[in-house]
Amino acid sequence: MKTARTIGISLLAAAVGAGVALLLAPQSGERTRRLIRSKAETCAKDLREGISANASALYKSGAQGTRRAIRRIGRTLKPIAA
Repeated sequence: MKTARTIGISLLAAAVGAGVALLLAPQSGERTRRLIRSKAETCAKDLREGISANASALYKSGAQGTRRAIRRIGRTLKPIAA
């Protein structure tokens, strides 16, 4: 219960802080929205590239592990088949 209250107060404080920051911003709302949109697009692009790179590395690692397992199975079954 105490944790939920702490989280709620933190979220409220963040919202109030964001509201005050927007009210005191040194530039127009349109310019601020363009800046936010640009930064969000950049973050999304970086996130997509990071996910793609990690997925590629994970795929390669899985493929290597699968090849090793197949070789081990082949070595194990070869004497049995002979």
